[in-house]
Amino acid sequence: MLWLIVLLALWEAAARLGWVNTYILPPFTTVAARLWHELFFGRLGVQTLNSLWVVLQGFGISFALAVVITALCAASRSIESLFNTLSTILNPLPAVAIMPLIIMWFGIDVTAMFIIIIHGVLWTLIRHLLDGLRAIPAAQLEFGRNIGLSPFRMFSGIIVFALMPELLAGLRTGWGRAWRALISAEMVFGMIGTLGGLGYYIYMGRAYARISDVLAGIIIIAVIGIAAESFVFGGIERATTRKWGMTRE
Repeated sequence: MLWLIVLLALWEAAARLGWVNTYILPPFTTVAARLWHELFFGRLGVQTLNSLWVVLQGFGISFALAVVITALCAASRSIESLFNTLSTILNPLPAVAIMPLIIMWFGIDVTAMFIIIIHGVLWTLIRHLLDGLRAIPAAQLEFGRNIGLSPFRMFSGIIVFALMPELLAGLRTGWGRAWRALISAEMVFGMIGTLGGLGYYIYMGRAYARISDVLAGIIIIAVIGIAAESFVFGGIERATTRKWGMTRE
């Protein structure tokens, strides 16, 4: 919070004291006033909810697919080899690069948005989960077998604990990639539905040279990211890896 206040104060001072052109960078107070008006009296609130809903759905589908695929990889070396190869090829591929194919194959609608988000999230989740599986000490698994643990107890008592750090890292990375994929897609596809989302809002702000609108949209994305990190991923980390003594405070 301290560094955030310092950065916002520097932003305000740079604009008020003439260090930068206010057309390029309006004062923070001006952007905050515009953000408040658009959020509660304009369309930005609904557009934010639209984007958040699409991201949550795409992220949830990606997580479910990653869990199923990782379970199949754990059961078969051939399947693990296949998805290792696929993740090596597709994980570095930006979502923007495949947008022309998505448009030609699926058109311009919410389905295309989901596919782009899933592409951005799925491969990094699979990579982290597979790395977590490979990092489980063989002695721990052998100990579980020797004492006669059932598959469920082996999973809940050993594998979950060992996977949690990599899972959290994958979720954090995937969440960021989901937002990047969605905003990029909305800025390329334009308005999906009746009002569109944050990417469309930022795009229209750029099109009409409303810098305050562009900055307001960026601030909303940053606030959502901070909230997710502090309350969701941070909460999971405090209840799991920190509680179990796997990470430092």
